[in-house]
Amino acid sequence: MGASYEHEPGRLTKALGPQLELGALIGRGGYAEVFQVRDRKLNRDLAIKVIRPDLIVTPSLLARFRREALSVAALQHPAIVPVYDVGETDGICYIVMPLIRGESLKAVLQRQRRLPIDEVQRIVLEAANALAVAHEANVVHRDIKPENIMLEGRDRNVRLMDFGIAKAVDSSEKELTGTGVVVGTPAYMSPEQASGEPNIDHRSDQYSLAVVAYQMLSGRAPFEGETARAIIAKQLLDQPAALDTLVDNVPSHIVAALHRAMQKSPKNRFDSIKDFAAALQNPSYRNPPTIEPIGGPEPVRSIKWLPWAAGVAAVVVLGWVAVAELLPPRPVPPAPPAPQSPPQTIATRPTVDSPTAPTTATPIPVAPPPTSPVLRPDSANRDPGVSVPPTRPDTTPTAVAPPASCQVLAERQDWDKALPRCIEEAQGGNGRSAKVAAVVLAEGRGSVGADDGRAAPFYEQAARAGDAESQFWVARRAEAREPSLATDMYLAAARNRYERAYAIVATRFDRGLGIARDSAAAAHWYEEAAKVGDVPSQVRLADLYARGMGVTRSDSAARTWYERAATRGNSHEAQYQLAMIYFRGRGVKRSDEEGLRWLRLAAAGGHAEASKELAKRKG
Repeated sequence: MGASYEHEPGRLTKALGPQLELGALIGRGGYAEVFQVRDRKLNRDLAIKVIRPDLIVTPSLLARFRREALSVAALQHPAIVPVYDVGETDGICYIVMPLIRGESLKAVLQRQRRLPIDEVQRIVLEAANALAVAHEANVVHRDIKPENIMLEGRDRNVRLMDFGIAKAVDSSEKELTGTGVVVGTPAYMSPEQASGEPNIDHRSDQYSLAVVAYQMLSGRAPFEGETARAIIAKQLLDQPAALDTLVDNVPSHIVAALHRAMQKSPKNRFDSIKDFAAALQNPSYRNPPTIEPIGGPEPVRSIKWLPWAAGVAAVVVLGWVAVAELLPPRPVPPAPPAPQSPPQTIATRPTVDSPTAPTTATPIPVAPPPTSPVLRPDSANRDPGVSVPPTRPDTTPTAVAPPASCQVLAERQDWDKALPRCIEEAQGGNGRSAKVAAVVLAEGRGSVGADDGRAAPFYEQAARAGDAESQFWVARRAEAREPSLATDMYLAAARNRYERAYAIVATRFDRGLGIARDSAAAAHWYEEAAKVGDVPSQVRLADLYARGMGVTRSDSAARTWYERAATRGNSHEAQYQLAMIYFRGRGVKRSDEEGLRWLRLAAAGGHAEASKELAKRKG
């Protein structure tokens, strides 16, 4: 997993300022993270999308980000999630938007796979109406996909997210990582977007929305592959399977409309998203003769596309290296032992179940090479006239080695063979094999394409079997749609001593997220997180001791934890609180000198209250 503000919330909290209270991480994408925040001034819950901390925010990127935010802020439509604010502080770039109470279309499709035809029509029409407003304002979404289509409330009203954001982070100057970031999603991006054309217009959104509709009806994306590169190649070169061959009873006008909207060349699609929506509602609609019939010649196989097809690897420039950087390294397997080497010790690789475990040397006997057949003693000097009966062939059955297990194949890093074997063993009830299958699918190891949807049931199986990392993964996915389930899974992971879960469980008990507030339980888990070095937990634990919330009030304990966070974690909040403790003499001998020392450190770090207090004392 890449860098995350979840592991350094203090920096993000400082950037947001006093008005916004940082909450839990509720989503993560290729270039950004989404956190829930509380607007203290207006007493409402919001969401912020923040560029990942390992990506560089340059002045030109920030200018584009603001420009796109202004464009989106001007859009007025109930199905468009608005932008409230955009900001940048100390290299942290973020967008403030409303918090949508509902679930993404992606989550719905993972659960139901296919949707009824009338529901598909409703979702597509609501999305198309919103896109029409954007297109009239010359705003192109560029990243229409199930994750960006939210269904809100009981009526499951469509809410489109991330308008213009893909364009804002389109890194043709390679500013973000030196290789660019993913702009669009392979399974849904239009051919012109996949090929890197600089001028993308409104017809790209039409194509992507048609792909989403195709998936809602058929239960599968029209173009699938084991790698991002393979999917993009299909977007450019292949025609999708005819929808009416996959699904029964789809009206012919819907099949025709989707076929036209998914034409490779933009000029062959509908002139506008409104025309596309009208065709979906018109039972008499038929495509004009200029549109190739389903199953006809593929207009994409023309000279225009051939240079790209000859070099599909160039797609990396669009950002697939950035995706690869998020995956753990795959070490090159060691060379096999020489045929005649004696038994030796071979270092075993870390298993998938503990990817960060140190390498340990485990004696593995290496079998000696088979010896050559030995001649009979009399064969060299026997009388040539003496007939020697031929040796009968050995008819003893040869034992067949059983197929390698999931764990063995995983240790060999042979992911392509490991996956089917692990799935087979998982279906037989093996929780460890389910975990391996989940990791291979989620991270896209070997030639397997990353697919969280396929990984989910295996993570859930491994979580039920007690695997803490899987419990944490399931909790992450459940945060937005099932807060109670998320809390249960985080708590299970924490009880299984999964350290990353400690602070999250503490926060959920502290704030009543998916569970009733419980100060004592919050204090317990904050202390567990504090012991393993989580600085925000150390600060919060000190605060609880100072107030006597969930623990017996203790100025001495508060000072101890503030001091640890101030010295080892360089927390400016802890430095400020420690200064005030020395000024007031709480749990420690009163000392203005020591108080001023800590106050200066906090003020130098940008702590607003510390700066005010220091100025007051100087005055």
